[in-house]
Amino acid sequence: MGCGASQPKADAPKQKPAASAKAAAAPSGPTEQPHPDNGLKGSHELVKFLGRGGTGDTYLFKDKVTGEEVAIKLMKRPLPKVIMPNILREIRIQSELGEGHVNVIKAKEALLTESHLALVMEYAACGSLTGFVAERWQGAQQSGLFLQEDEARYFFRQFITAVEYCHKHNVAHRDLKLDNTLMSDDSPPLIKLCDFGFAKEWANDAQMFTHIGTPVYMSPELINSRSGAKGYDGQSVDVWASGVLLIVMLLGTFPFDHIENPDPNTSEAHLEVWLQQVKGSWNEIPHIRNALQNLSKECMDLLNQIFVIDSTKRISLQGIKDHAWYSVPLSEKFKEGEVKILADQANIDKYVNTRQISQSAVAQRNKQLELMIEAAAQRPNPGSTRQQPLVRIDLRESSVLTGDGTDLHTLGEEAEGEEAPAEPMKQAADANGDSGAH
Repeated sequence: MGCGASQPKADAPKQKPAASAKAAAAPSGPTEQPHPDNGLKGSHELVKFLGRGGTGDTYLFKDKVTGEEVAIKLMKRPLPKVIMPNILREIRIQSELGEGHVNVIKAKEALLTESHLALVMEYAACGSLTGFVAERWQGAQQSGLFLQEDEARYFFRQFITAVEYCHKHNVAHRDLKLDNTLMSDDSPPLIKLCDFGFAKEWANDAQMFTHIGTPVYMSPELINSRSGAKGYDGQSVDVWASGVLLIVMLLGTFPFDHIENPDPNTSEAHLEVWLQQVKGSWNEIPHIRNALQNLSKECMDLLNQIFVIDSTKRISLQGIKDHAWYSVPLSEKFKEGEVKILADQANIDKYVNTRQISQSAVAQRNKQLELMIEAAAQRPNPGSTRQQPLVRIDLRESSVLTGDGTDLHTLGEEAEGEEAPAEPMKQAADANGDSGAH
């Protein structure tokens, strides 16, 4: 296994039937180069481009001091003020989730350079689950399945425990998908949940209102929130997306798609998906109906409990974990990998249960992040030739275990000569639709 399936076949036919690479296929290997004046040349060596996101592009770099390979998301300055609260939330959530779960990508540090805001993260060497599934297209022509249920179960159990970890920390991801599920080079691979750009915390309940996500993974109530009149439960929409991910691993296609409206950013695409969801039974949708015959009764029963229109009657994460299909013992091929994962998680849990986090250090770090993002919204100095970051904030959990171990630099000292922020973070948050009670 390993990395052998990390890239899709370029010639895989894109058919509407389930036994195709349509849902899983990713673009061929990206080659884009970062901005030549990204400010990291003194500290990091560029290796390659990894992917493009809504707020920035991610690259593989090597730390020149430690030699460690890291993924760095570069966001070009000046940041639009309207997205400042979202970026702050993304970095804060990923840092506060910390190092508590083996299946969640870890944040390492945030950097501010003359030209970019950079988020440094753990690197997963084998790409995304998208490419891994797409590589199975040829085998699916014979068996009807991209991944056999045993292998899909191995990955799905990791995925569900990662989502459960987020929910236990009052975080809804809201953009769960194969593209945001990365893979290690272990054999069998370990998966890592990433990209918390759409994630949202909650306090008393998980009721949210912002219309956000990727249409083919969005639940009916999430799509229906476009008007802003109705909210949705953040935990339940993550459950729905988990079911879509399971279907794509097995059948290589989405259960609900916008084939007639290919641009996912249009209201027509959202409407097309929503109509498929609410018009009738999900398992009678023409483009997947025949392929579903390849699934076991237990798997179909689980999917039937996930794809329930009424979110209050939809199965919970605990219900998924208790389900007969989820609980089937893995074959020896995958059991060994799961045993290692569980052992690693047990060691992490022991650490989590004994650590002492300084809340004052967390508050100090969050304040520094707020100041950093305010500065990132200012135009960079065009005449600067500086090769090192202006500001470096340690996001690792070790930085907040004791009050004097935060490794935080004061913005005023490090960014001397920077233009003062034009407006405080709170004002930008008030102007953004997903920063208050949403």
